[in-house]
Amino acid sequence: MLEKAFGAKIEVVKAITRDHPLDHSVIQAAEEELEREIRHQFIGEHTRYETHLLVSSRSPGEELVRTAELRKIDEIIIGARKRSKVGKLLLGSTAQHVVLNAPCPVVTVK
Repeated sequence: MLEKAFGAKIEVVKAITRDHPLDHSVIQAAEEELEREIRHQFIGEHTRYETHLLVSSRSPGEELVRTAELRKIDEIIIGARKRSKVGKLLLGSTAQHVVLNAPCPVVTVK
């Protein structure tokens, strides 16, 4: 794990678009879901991490790139979903935006 090998700080970020006013319960549910997902990924490991939920009127890709620039992130690891044969030629719009515009190296995982 990068955290152990390089003493890296792991920040797990999820961005959601606010098209209309969000009820606090929607934000709280998204934060709890993010924490559950990450805890599940690190089962049995003593990995230190922080989670951040970004709520913005920007697209998730734009907000992730902006956050990477502001926080001077060294590397982004982003998930890419399985797609159909045609869809394999393209990443999802968020992943594609991050890969093309990030100020740092981007690793995609499925």
